[in-house]
Amino acid sequence: MGGRKKIEQPTLPDRETVETTLDAICASDGFVAAQRLQDFLRYVVIETYEGRGAQIFGKTIAEDVYKRSPDKEGDSSNLVRVDARRLRRALEDYYAGPGENDRIRIHIDPGQYAARFETSERRTAPTPPRSFWRPGPVVLAVAATVALAAAIFSVIHMFVSHEHETVTLAPPTPQSESRRTALREAFLEKSPASVHAFNLTEQARNFYYPELGKKQLAEARALYENAVKLDAHYFGAHAGLAQVIGFQSFHLPPGAERDALVDLAEFHAKEAEKFNAADAWTQSALAWAAFARRDIADARIHAARAMEIAPADLFAVDFDALISVLSGDYTRTISVTDPARYETLPLDGHLFQVCVGAAKFHLGDFAGAIETIERNMETGGPSGPINFAYLIAANQKAGELEHAQELLEQFQATWPNSRFDRFLYSFFTERAPVDDLISALKEAGWEPPET
Repeated sequence: MGGRKKIEQPTLPDRETVETTLDAICASDGFVAAQRLQDFLRYVVIETYEGRGAQIFGKTIAEDVYKRSPDKEGDSSNLVRVDARRLRRALEDYYAGPGENDRIRIHIDPGQYAARFETSERRTAPTPPRSFWRPGPVVLAVAATVALAAAIFSVIHMFVSHEHETVTLAPPTPQSESRRTALREAFLEKSPASVHAFNLTEQARNFYYPELGKKQLAEARALYENAVKLDAHYFGAHAGLAQVIGFQSFHLPPGAERDALVDLAEFHAKEAEKFNAADAWTQSALAWAAFARRDIADARIHAARAMEIAPADLFAVDFDALISVLSGDYTRTISVTDPARYETLPLDGHLFQVCVGAAKFHLGDFAGAIETIERNMETGGPSGPINFAYLIAANQKAGELEHAQELLEQFQATWPNSRFDRFLYSFFTERAPVDDLISALKEAGWEPPET
């Protein structure tokens, strides 16, 4: 530690105040029995205070705090990342409770380990966020309704089991345009900027599915980030941002950069939860953030919850289908997201039909996979190398060899350099399903391009 170069810091609280603050946090209920979190927190705070915040990495924490040698004990970075997430949550809980009136606040922002200090005047009661508008009756009514719904939902959830094989959902009914009109009116009463934020999220929501490349994902992310700037309290802006960042993480190899994106996705999902926990979009965002960090059990719970809240929300259906098929729960994919359940709704732009087709392929129902994927194309669903690859493979396995060859020729002409296989290996939780798909494609004559 002593040999590291010291980096100048902006004005910080005095050392005694920082140490007093640390002592108070570590003595609180959330920390007193968690010695490793205490050690983690003290280390990053002191290192940052001493000007070495930019030089804190997972490896240095593992070596200096956990006394783990990478040569002898392997890579401890995953343990550090898990504890970093625990530490962020513990700090959030502390400042929501006993530390609510602390003059000095310590933050560990997603994607980094250095501490950030925030100084504020001591207060005896929470101060509402600065605002340049006064809420009218519509906004107050919406807020009260959301709060009541969240409370009721939390109680109900305590007594409801989320066993995926036995989920029974009410038949979905079309959502009218009047709901969006009502939302826009509520946002307009809040501020014109909030209306603009809402419109940006509606625009971006159709443009961040896995078939898209890095450029399109970046464009969708920029729209959501702009929406957050316009209205930092709009849950939809945070929920959408969490989802698009989650997709971006799968385009990166395992490592620090990917981990930082996963942490950032989780941060924005939690922000959405803070502002509207009872909305299906929030629950889908929490599900996708959990899936990105490979917490499959948590992802399935939130995805199922989103479907229960809004069974006609096809975006919730998309993410439930994605999580279930990518984690190998093919029975749920087919039973819960069966396209026949949603035939009265506009299916264009939604990818859950592709997920159902993939699930049927992996269950050996090749004729069913062909029918479902073709229906996806007929109803305006997403069309790209992944669903086309499944269509080729299903035809090959079904014995439709001539048609599989025709489709392969179209595939190679349209996406001659596509390495969708690499993306799928990153996307699925297990390699075996992707191996099965690639094997069938190679039987049809496909060879991965050398790119």
